Amino acid sequence: MAGLPRIRLPEVSSSIAGFLADTWWFGLSKRLPERDFNNLAALRAAQGFSAIQLVVGVPPEVGPENENAKSPVGFPWTLDGGPNEEYLQLARNRIQYLNDLGFVVVVYGAWGHQIEWLGKERMAEWWLQIVKALDSLNVIYCLCGESNLWVNEASRLLPDKSTEDLVASQLLPMLPSRVRGVLAEAHRRLKRRLCKQQFEKRRNDWGAVLERISRETSKPIIVHPTADETGYEAVSNPALLSANTVQTGHDAGARNRLWQLPLALLQRDPSQRFINLEPWYEGIRDQFWADDQMFAYWVTMLAGATSYCYGAHGIWNVGDGEFLAHWGKQTFAEALALDTPRLLGLSHQQYLLWVDSGSEVFHQTAGKELLTIGRRRGEKAIQFFPDVATAKHIPDGRIWLPLKGIFAHALPPEGQVVVFVD
Repeated sequence: MAGLPRIRLPEVSSSIAGFLADTWWFGLSKRLPERDFNNLAALRAAQGFSAIQLVVGVPPEVGPENENAKSPVGFPWTLDGGPNEEYLQLARNRIQYLNDLGFVVVVYGAWGHQIEWLGKERMAEWWLQIVKALDSLNVIYCLCGESNLWVNEASRLLPDKSTEDLVASQLLPMLPSRVRGVLAEAHRRLKRRLCKQQFEKRRNDWGAVLERISRETSKPIIVHPTADETGYEAVSNPALLSANTVQTGHDAGARNRLWQLPLALLQRDPSQRFINLEPWYEGIRDQFWADDQMFAYWVTMLAGATSYCYGAHGIWNVGDGEFLAHWGKQTFAEALALDTPRLLGLSHQQYLLWVDSGSEVFHQTAGKELLTIGRRRGEKAIQFFPDVATAKHIPDGRIWLPLKGIFAHALPPEGQVVVFVD
């Protein structure tokens, strides 16, 4: 890391505007020792990241008594006991360290199905303990991850199982990506019809927790939804949320959703803020490498997103090739060596130098393929081309190569290009 220059970005406060986040779902568990936590933080700071998504509570994919949910000072909470005060102090210390490096921390207090484990009253109490411990720090609160996940199925992880123990987790990776996507969508639609009342209860229960939290803090609050809804749809009182949010998921079919979702939502309400909290993770099921990551970043931001979230398989789960390997076998060490975060930081720096809140979006397609997307205000513009070889017209301007992180004097014959018209 000694050779990495520090990218200087505007100071980030507890604001949802303009951050570039990395995703560490198991960052407070004993899977990520303090030394590795600190080294990862220093690396991401050097690469230009300004936010970290961190679970303060039981991470996803595991039960509350699974050893992988345990921190160096024990479990966050237990099913028959109260909150672990030592754990909350650990969270405060780690988040203070991140703040000192310039990061705002997006604090996830739970995962959606965990409200069925605790009930809404105890979940609200857990959240109030989080606010009490962390509210003086530079944080954004995320009510929960995947708010409507596992409706009527939450007990399958109790008390100490992981998703690796479930048969579906072993079978699905054997199927082609497109087939997995079709099956998942069909399952979601069927379940929504069969469990309508239970989904409404989940929505209302999290809305009740949101209302309790909002009385105790002035920090921004968001929620991380499942792939078939938005954050505003996930709770009964969306006016209390600071931004509308989505996750576009981890299949190739999400490619156009990356830009179509923000365009549609912001066209409906231009005043709202939009964040995709979970686009493709790099390396998940051996897919979505640098080319896809840079595509996702540029089309999402140019379509109007407020901030951007990156994730790498192996980092989010602190992978060793075995833990949660149904999502892929990329390890923490392998993910740490990826160059994409550096490239994202460089592109984000250029975007922030240009960004203009008064600009208007434009795009061009050929069938379902996106040819270009950009933003324009007067004579000034920024325009992304996923493949310059398919472009019908390229304006004169400064040529940025996202996959190299440099400006070029001439257009390449093919590949990704961003043109800045000053």
